[in-house]
Amino acid sequence: MTDATTGTATVGEDDAPPVPSVWRNADFTRLWTGQTASLFAAQVSELALPLVAVLALAATSEQVGLLTSVVKLPYLLVSLFAGVLVDRVRRKNILIATDLGRALVLSVVPVLYWTDRLGISWLYVLGFFAGCGSVLFDVAGQAYLPRIVERDQLTRGNSALGASQSAATIGGPALGGVLVQWLTAPVAVLAGAVSYLVSAVTIAGIRHKEDRLEQAAGATPAGTLREVWAGLRFVFGNEPLRAMTVMASIFNLSFTALEVAFLQFMPRTLGLSAGEIGLVMAALGPGFLVGAAFAGRLPQRFGYGRTMLATASVANLVMLGLSAVHGSGPLAVGTLMLINFLFASFGVANNVTVLSIRQTLTPDTLQGRVAATNRFVAMGIAPLGALAGGFLGGALGLRTTVLVTAIGLSSALVPLGLSSLARIRYELPPRIEEPREDERPGPVPPVPPTPTAQSPATDEPATERPAAPNNESEDL
Repeated sequence: MTDATTGTATVGEDDAPPVPSVWRNADFTRLWTGQTASLFAAQVSELALPLVAVLALAATSEQVGLLTSVVKLPYLLVSLFAGVLVDRVRRKNILIATDLGRALVLSVVPVLYWTDRLGISWLYVLGFFAGCGSVLFDVAGQAYLPRIVERDQLTRGNSALGASQSAATIGGPALGGVLVQWLTAPVAVLAGAVSYLVSAVTIAGIRHKEDRLEQAAGATPAGTLREVWAGLRFVFGNEPLRAMTVMASIFNLSFTALEVAFLQFMPRTLGLSAGEIGLVMAALGPGFLVGAAFAGRLPQRFGYGRTMLATASVANLVMLGLSAVHGSGPLAVGTLMLINFLFASFGVANNVTVLSIRQTLTPDTLQGRVAATNRFVAMGIAPLGALAGGFLGGALGLRTTVLVTAIGLSSALVPLGLSSLARIRYELPPRIEEPREDERPGPVPPVPPTPTAQSPATDEPATERPAAPNNESEDL
């Protein structure tokens, strides 16, 4: 096979040199270990803080709800500014500082409890600061990965981190419940603080040296707002990134509405017991783990564009089957479990692929702001979805609402299918150049598809990969 532009021989997909294992990268192993410890700490504390309010302070339902909202509020208030900070300073330092900060914040809870000074107001304040630390850590973690792994290892790296996220989502609340049972809620919060310290120490061992970014000129309120605007403009002025953001917006709006309706649909319409509902929701856990396990291999086998389309299609379209389920017997429960398993496994695989492409497209100096913009949009749209799910459930009935919101979920496929993302082949796309300050923003061209050649055996386009790929990542 020859390259149409250079005439030189190229290597087919089956003959391409294998991508080195990401686990041979000691810095990635340290990052993965640290992030895993931090994720478990976040899940444990997310359960333990409300239980401190309930068990130690006898808080009312309204107070517990407000505490949960306060912990999540930084995703709306802080995300965009967190992205600016991540792009200004060394990301490793942010990861360490946020781990240490959250460890300090959580360790205050048992101290106040043991000295009889803990009140619900303290939990509001400490929960908000812990939430701020989580936002910074999440954004910095996404922006830091491209600096310590090779370009071709991004998908495998994100897959490994996705598996940790899935394991923490499954095991974290269970571990928190056990710790609360054995040690009481305030001490369980302290256990989360210890896990954050483990994360900080592990990440501190990363040897990769980051160049210091000098952006003192922007370190003013007006400069910060300009940098926030630059990140928003870069995302929405760039066709591939804009498509990702629109897709995420539609998905999160529809999924949150579907979740509200579905949690009522199971007991009220189908008549499922609490135990049966638990089985249905538990099927998400193995799905998360399976999806994270195979996500890193799919793009090398099918190409990035096909992987995104196929995984998003299965994950979103399978939810249309929820409204067709009737009754509360084993068949109904088994069907719902299968739908949840497929949704979780293919959904995680899609998230890993989309994240890897986004990191590849984004210049290093904008990684933080692009990650923060996506986080802001994803979290900001969710409350509207929850309101819509509740309103539609009352107006249309639960079964109809589940169907309508599942159709909305499926509509997230439209911006993906119409974008240039769907045409990405086996090669990761080139990075988009960061616009100069003196340039007026203009339309950014779509991502060009990877050069292909017609296979002699079939009518299917055969992908081509460079004979001598560059082993040095531009992100390092």
